[in-house]
Amino acid sequence: MKKDVVILGGGFAGRNACHALQHCGQSILLVDPSPVTTMLPSLPDVAGGWVPEQLVQRPLAEFLPPNATHLQTSAAGIDLDARTVHTPDRTIPYDYLLIAAGSVPNFYHSSFPRDRMHPLGSLDDARRIRRDFETYLQETKHPRLLVAGTGYTGLELAMSLFFRAKAAGKPCDVTIVDPSPILLPSLPDKQRQYVLDFLTGHGAEVRLGVAIESFDGRNASAGGRTYEDVFLCWAAGSEFAVPEIRGRVERLRDGRLKVAPDLSLPEYPNVFAAGDAAAIEQRGKVLRKAVNFAYYGGRRAGRNIARRLRGRPTRPFRPVDLGWVVPFHETSIGRLPGGLWVHGRLGVRMHYLMCGVRNYSLANFAGCLQLAWKPNQGEHT
Repeated sequence: MKKDVVILGGGFAGRNACHALQHCGQSILLVDPSPVTTMLPSLPDVAGGWVPEQLVQRPLAEFLPPNATHLQTSAAGIDLDARTVHTPDRTIPYDYLLIAAGSVPNFYHSSFPRDRMHPLGSLDDARRIRRDFETYLQETKHPRLLVAGTGYTGLELAMSLFFRAKAAGKPCDVTIVDPSPILLPSLPDKQRQYVLDFLTGHGAEVRLGVAIESFDGRNASAGGRTYEDVFLCWAAGSEFAVPEIRGRVERLRDGRLKVAPDLSLPEYPNVFAAGDAAAIEQRGKVLRKAVNFAYYGGRRAGRNIARRLRGRPTRPFRPVDLGWVVPFHETSIGRLPGGLWVHGRLGVRMHYLMCGVRNYSLANFAGCLQLAWKPNQGEHT
């Protein structure tokens, strides 16, 4: 199979790159294992049953230009020197490559039973959490939610499930653990304390400097304490989505690829990276993983590939930070442009509004607007 341009990943970065290349005169192969594209920031809401899943997905085929083909499989490896991408059943040569496959949950080679762990990296994961947690609440006399990871995903998921249990009339104890000694270290002390006060104010046990030491599928131990009959959610970190990459590349600890200002790999001018696969530096610091950077980074990478195809010089990616908001069901924490901090229900409403702006259809946008007007009504109340 020979394609001029291969794009790994059909998320924000990959889709925008496709559109940037629709008039390039070359064929495009988009490699992604999912038939749908998903609004990933809404997954904790889906897992808790607060957002219907039809509002966070659309068929990927609806967004592809005529010169693009979707191959529904995953990339198992990349050989940059041989200019090939490897899937479980084929080898795909390329002239130009965009790596935008994102990230996946990192289990750190844990021996814990995977079928009893609940990561949150995809729509299928969110569906499974929702289904399994409903069953767990029905069958467990004293439910205990144990969450590994105090990053934003872990905290969002913990509160989404906590309030789901409360709405179901089955109060659930919550324990959140993390080996890091500091909660959300990127936040100023005042904002960090705001989040911690909200969590503990709702009875959550937050244990920092503590890791899960054992888990047999039902009972777990962490920091010398035993927790019985737990529902374990795993949000302890993420890693590069492609298992193997060969070539002369520099990477961060989480696997992200260091890129040049134009988003190409320094040793491979025909290869670009965007979204959660790219480590983009600005003012000496690596940008955080964010929808905004993936959206515009994918578009810039696609345009730069098109410029290379026409024999023109590429242009640097100039990211603009539009801020962020992280909801915790009843409250939120966020930082808007200009350094303005936002909290409470206002931030929750802004979260749904921003999901609507980046959503995939007019119906999805309208649904997100309704959620912004009346957040946390849920599908089951």
